[in-house]
Amino acid sequence: MKTKYFILAAIAAVGLASCADDVFVGDNSPNVVEETTVDDNGITFGFDFKNVTRADIVGSGAADLLGNGFYVIGTKGAQEETSPSTNLVFDNYLVHYGINTAGTTESNTANWEYVGVTPGSGSYTNWVKLSSLANQTIKYWDYSTTQYDFHAFSTGAKKAVKDKTTSTIGDGEINVTKSLYGSGLAGGATAYTFIVPTAEALKGAYVTDITTVEKANYGKEVKLTFKNLGSKIRLALYETVPGYAVKDVKFYRVDGTSTDLGTATKYDAAYLISADATNGFFTKGTVAVSFPKVGSNNSANANYKKASVSVTPVAPTDPGAVVKYQEFGTLHNFAASKEGSEADGNYIGRTLPTATFAGKEEVGYYQVVFPVTAGSALTLRVDYTLVSTDGSGETIKVYGAKAVVPSTYTTWQPNYAYTYIFKISDNTNGWTDTGATKAGLFPITFDAVVAEIKDPSGEQTTITTVATPSITTYQQNHNKTTDEYSKATGKKIYVQVMDNSTTPASLKKNLNDVDPYVMSKLYSVTSTGAPISEATVMDALQNRTTAIAGTDDATLTGRNGITLTKNTNISNTVETIVNGADDKPIDLRDKNGSGEPVENSGKGKAAEIDITKLSAGTYAYVYDYGDVAKTTTTFYQPKTVAVNDVIGDGVKYITLAKLGTIVATTSSEAANDDYIYFSKTTDGVTTTYSYYSVDGKDGNLPDGLLKVAKATDLLTGDGSTTKVVAGDFVFDIYIRNTGTYAVKIIKVV
Repeated sequence: MKTKYFILAAIAAVGLASCADDVFVGDNSPNVVEETTVDDNGITFGFDFKNVTRADIVGSGAADLLGNGFYVIGTKGAQEETSPSTNLVFDNYLVHYGINTAGTTESNTANWEYVGVTPGSGSYTNWVKLSSLANQTIKYWDYSTTQYDFHAFSTGAKKAVKDKTTSTIGDGEINVTKSLYGSGLAGGATAYTFIVPTAEALKGAYVTDITTVEKANYGKEVKLTFKNLGSKIRLALYETVPGYAVKDVKFYRVDGTSTDLGTATKYDAAYLISADATNGFFTKGTVAVSFPKVGSNNSANANYKKASVSVTPVAPTDPGAVVKYQEFGTLHNFAASKEGSEADGNYIGRTLPTATFAGKEEVGYYQVVFPVTAGSALTLRVDYTLVSTDGSGETIKVYGAKAVVPSTYTTWQPNYAYTYIFKISDNTNGWTDTGATKAGLFPITFDAVVAEIKDPSGEQTTITTVATPSITTYQQNHNKTTDEYSKATGKKIYVQVMDNSTTPASLKKNLNDVDPYVMSKLYSVTSTGAPISEATVMDALQNRTTAIAGTDDATLTGRNGITLTKNTNISNTVETIVNGADDKPIDLRDKNGSGEPVENSGKGKAAEIDITKLSAGTYAYVYDYGDVAKTTTTFYQPKTVAVNDVIGDGVKYITLAKLGTIVATTSSEAANDDYIYFSKTTDGVTTTYSYYSVDGKDGNLPDGLLKVAKATDLLTGDGSTTKVVAGDFVFDIYIRNTGTYAVKIIKVV
């Protein structure tokens, strides 16, 4: 009898907007693309999928991606409690593409054939024979069964071989093993393996999840969803330093401290450095594919019937098997100008959407890497030059600025692309002199944006702020084009802190068993003065108009006009982040020797911010990692006043007459917080006094400064009678504390 078949999307993508091979980008809905009639109900395989970013990939163009062939494993029967169906139908059959062959046999409706295909011979020499059967014969749908279960894999353009090792396999080959099926997949047993000689070879390797065909769909083409085995990563930078542009970025490929700033080799090519002492970036190894969640017992699991990939690198003694850094190539898409000024250098972009990428544009700036199930913390370390945008030509060289991306966000899944974007802001931990004793500017921030996925539920984006320690924020569906966190998503924001090592920092400090000090805090931020940034919030925390309230602050106002108001919609006890890449949860807990998570493991915790309870506005996540009891000092800063302004009650000031009676110092001496200093100049007729700031200065001061004792030389205003006269200096009094903080700005819309 004649049966009608609707050829559906036989091989679709996994729903990724930027997957490991961009042609495998598509939706997950089947497409009716053709209607045909065949003479029988043989099982057939087709090839067609809808692509998101370009025209549909069909026919020979699509088949090229799989090297014109894939191995299929199929079983029939009823689902078991711990496995799929168990009766073997397809024993590692090779399905081969032949142009213009559709309809020539009962088993071929879309140019894909398996009957009579003999791997290893004739036209099929690029594929090793894996089946134990002598021949590949036609298969028919068995309506007495409940379901069929299929999975498949391909080595693409690489030659499929077997019985080779990492030392004997060629660059153009991938070693494959015969796949298990049915009950052999129970318990997460390894279904099959690939030995891959280079990361580049991963471009040609594809795997599928288990596809179940129920009786209602018998007679239709089998729809398989292939995922590329490789992961892709890329790196970009942009900057937001007010009044400066950034150029001449140089990269390190070894981590270090200030002692090697002048001696370490710097590179034009961008690098990320692995912080793992024993591992790093794999360059070759064995990839094992398993299906940990199969059978009816696991049907409610989010990873039900999904392929899981683990990589075992070859022994580190094998030269080049594991390297400590990954190269991304040189920076290319530079900004056209520096903040509207002349285009006279290679300036990096000034906004997140215009970030400057490293690598080759024709491949989307991506580098192919081995997927990893347990990532290591990654370090970016750079030198760069700040150039003033005021036309003066002033430059500041910054050395050794560093960011650490937590290992939480360096786990790479097959067929996913991960983008790390680093932001250089006015908060920097770089050094402005190779021989300096402390970091210059303010403590740099970097943003690390991870993963571009089509399926919104699978998108993973992180923002990493580096000061020392560094802060990583993550919200599923974070919009990297605006760098804002949307309340509309309903997704919570998660925060993790790194102490510039390989382990996350603790969010609480145990003063005693009953009263731990919470180091992880959230503030809403407003300003009547300085623009809001990590650096200005840091200044408000350390230099304020309000006193420190015990060990915690409900509200504080900085000398720069920034006000921080504590927000309670934050929890610091989270050990699992929901909705990571592919909607998989991210487990933050430490692992024991067997790889099992350890409950209440302290440093594995993250903060969770409930965005649905926040109003739109600007917030600051603050990590207070200094002493709980802050040591405070007062310091004085002149304020702008006019003659006849009233000097308020308690406000300190000094008159011109008083300055005239103070004798200048005659020898150099170190700055002292108990004094205020002035310089004194004269043109022979008029004597001029100027405030001389010693704030932040170390060492000796110039000779001849007037040394004004705060306690005895300053006068106190009386708001009812005291007014400013010409020559008076009036001071605002601020409180400086010894606290050390790391800050991340979070914009909520």
